[in-house]
Amino acid sequence: MSDYSQHEINTLRQYRKELWSCIAIYMVVLFASIWIAKGITEQVLRTAIVLLPAIPAAGVLWVVIRHLRRMDDYVRLIMLETLAISGGFTALLAFSYGFLEGVGFPRLSGFIYYGIFMGSWLVISMFRKFRGEV
Repeated sequence: MSDYSQHEINTLRQYRKELWSCIAIYMVVLFASIWIAKGITEQVLRTAIVLLPAIPAAGVLWVVIRHLRRMDDYVRLIMLETLAISGGFTALLAFSYGFLEGVGFPRLSGFIYYGIFMGSWLVISMFRKFRGEV
């Protein structure tokens, strides 16, 4: 027996459909933009082409916001708390690593910090689910 109402199940199903559609479009645009950009020497056009994957990435953000707005208030609160904790954890790591860069450690790409944020979001979500908070 499920702990979720039919409305929650339908909402989650809609979210997954929208999310995976945006991710699929993102992947196509990402690989196409990389392939097309390799053959272009004009810098402005090349820059515009490699930025194209940001459009479907914005679609993913839109889908997540829509999903947050459809959630039950309690679940939304837990989700937003988890995002805030993940963001704070990532900010603390980035801030601390900034001191290490000052003494010669290599600069890290923003993709590294994004990965840390998403990974911490996953771990914290799993931990909270394990504790029965959600």
